[in-house]
Amino acid sequence: MGNLLKMERYQLLHNYFYWCGIIGIFLLGFLTADTYVPEVMGPAGGAAASLSDIFNGMVYDSTFLLIIISGILSLIFGQEFSHRTIGLEVSAGHSRKAIFLSKVIAYLSAFHVMALIYPLAGCIREFSRFGMEDAGIVFYNVFKAVVYSCLLNSATFLMAILICCYLRSSVKAVAVTVIVTFVLSLYLGYGMMLKLPVDFLPIYQIRTAVSTGKLFQLTAILIAGIWASILIFLAWTKFRKCDLT
Repeated sequence: MGNLLKMERYQLLHNYFYWCGIIGIFLLGFLTADTYVPEVMGPAGGAAASLSDIFNGMVYDSTFLLIIISGILSLIFGQEFSHRTIGLEVSAGHSRKAIFLSKVIAYLSAFHVMALIYPLAGCIREFSRFGMEDAGIVFYNVFKAVVYSCLLNSATFLMAILICCYLRSSVKAVAVTVIVTFVLSLYLGYGMMLKLPVDFLPIYQIRTAVSTGKLFQLTAILIAGIWASILIFLAWTKFRKCDLT
């Protein structure tokens, strides 16, 4: 398992598309940070007063980024099926369970980092404006945003992994992943506007988590756990039956 994780990390850190995503999202966050100052979480959120407001606001508004990031994940993971590199791992004697777990751990870790690059870039841009007057409050808010971002964004990334396991083609997986993520984002936007049920969506729970001051939010944790459990079960069920040779 340890060797598989090292291999996954090496492959991701040497993947051209992964680094293009990191650089592109950093630039996007850096260049758009100023737009969050007057309306940190939309018109109802008021103006930003600190770096933690900027970080929270960019996490709150990062739903559109998940479309891009999940597409990149599908592209990279889908290539492993298209190029049959997973079959080589099976042939090397690794169990499918170990291979699956190593990929889930490696891909979730790598793409959570990519998602958090966006608000980090915004804070770097706005540091000269707000400084670090109360480091404790900033740390608390950033910690909370990072925890719930990782918990709830896992659903989107696991959905991309599930789609790759079913389609086993990078092109098809990217197309379907982007469409599904876009439709969920549209439903969130119109659902909030039309008062439709949106509480079950992890991307809605992220917004709720960063909009409130409480650290422990049971609903968000339960939603994250339910989505992750279902998606991992479905992905593993398909992965263990795939023809990987």
